[in-house]
Amino acid sequence: MALFNFTSRIGAGMRRSTLRSMMQMDASILSDMGLTRYDIAEAMRHGGVAAGQLLDARRSARANEWLR
Repeated sequence: MALFNFTSRIGAGMRRSTLRSMMQMDASILSDMGLTRYDIAEAMRHGGVAAGQLLDARRSARANEWLR
């Protein structure tokens, strides 16, 4: 069980570091991906799998708006 907890902490840390890196991106690059800094900040508050789901939902919503 301890090994599982250690592995999940490593994964969570990598996700946080990815979100921190995304916060440093230019707004136009984030816009090209269908995201904003607000979306990234919101994902950082949720963390874990929920962060990825939130970003995916935001990107999908913006893509649907763009196609209309």
